[in-house]
Amino acid sequence: MTSTELQKVTTNRAGEQPENRGARFSPRIDVVENQNDLIVYVDLPGVKQEDVSLTCKGEQLMLHARCDSRVHGTKLLHAEYRIGDYYRAFTLPEQVDRDGIEASLQDGVLTIRVPKAEIARPKRIIVKS
Repeated sequence: MTSTELQKVTTNRAGEQPENRGARFSPRIDVVENQNDLIVYVDLPGVKQEDVSLTCKGEQLMLHARCDSRVHGTKLLHAEYRIGDYYRAFTLPEQVDRDGIEASLQDGVLTIRVPKAEIARPKRIIVKS
């Protein structure tokens, strides 16, 4: 199994995409692999923990995050930072432990740990004499 299997971005069927409140962005990601896990780092600037939804349905891992305006009750003079929702969906490889998926958000980066199934992990064979 390679980490590139997880990088496949999918297009959902109608009705499966989250509610759209305007602009929708595809966040930038990095995917790394170690012996036991695939780890996905997702850039979500301006997103609060309570505004992140990560769901696993069948072979699909779907991320939806909301980013609200940082400007309330003030006059905006210049804007390069666009407000909108983040959405990304991945097709999971078969040999992962879907029940063990964990995620945490810190400093605008969502870290998703996708553990490999026991069968996909390398196993060292002890040679006896």
